[in-house]
Amino acid sequence: MSTSYKRWIFPKHRLETYSDAVFAIVITLLVLELKVPHMEHPEVTQNIINSLVVLAPKIFSWIASFFFVSLIWMHHHHILLMSTEADYNLVWINAFLLFFVCLLPFPTALLGEYPLSPLIITFWGATTAMMALMLAFLYSYITRKFLRPGYDARIVKRNVRLSFFGGPLLYLIAALISWWSVKSAYLLYIVVPLLYIRPLDREIDPGK
Repeated sequence: MSTSYKRWIFPKHRLETYSDAVFAIVITLLVLELKVPHMEHPEVTQNIINSLVVLAPKIFSWIASFFFVSLIWMHHHHILLMSTEADYNLVWINAFLLFFVCLLPFPTALLGEYPLSPLIITFWGATTAMMALMLAFLYSYITRKFLRPGYDARIVKRNVRLSFFGGPLLYLIAALISWWSVKSAYLLYIVVPLLYIRPLDREIDPGK
């Protein structure tokens, strides 16, 4: 990002409000792929069960994407909370993050339709990896430029390094594994978010 943006300060609350709106829209769009299946004889319980079984891949892809977006939103909120202010470099890093967030419903729909395709599983994993990577860039930039004094900079910088090699790398590994084992890829897609269920940093002096 251009150093000429350094002197341009952007209202942080506008960035947070805009981002929250995008997250809310995307997480709503994800569920629109779950459509009620047509059934010839809905009064027969087995027919309903069979229809829901057919719908299972779409339900799984929606659940995985829903919780991933929720996780990204939670960490995004916490990272911006760690920042004293924002500038236009930060705005554009955030914009690239939201670009991949907005893209996610498309690979999610593909995954629900073709759950055994390694290429589509890779596409979904690559999209989530890019979301995690851009979040790490946002985290890194705030740590270097605008970190609130209530945080231990040494610990935060260590966590920033972990964020670059954690989520993005693990999702890419899962995507590549799908070419050998679809089940293993899905297992990794489930496990990785569990590693980031809470924010990485805690303010040591909230009064500052």
